[in-house]
Amino acid sequence: MVNFTFRIPEDLYAKLKTLAAADDRSVNAELLHLVRRAVEEGERRSAQGA
Repeated sequence: MVNFTFRIPEDLYAKLKTLAAADDRSVNAELLHLVRRAVEEGERRSAQGA
């Protein structure tokens, strides 16, 4: 795994924390989940346009 600093506005962090809690995930796990979904969606779109 790669470690890096990710800065976001406090209001967005609060929303992310709420989403994570609703899915019984840590904020880190929620970010990973959301990024993975976004990347997979991007890959699907690219494959459809190829």
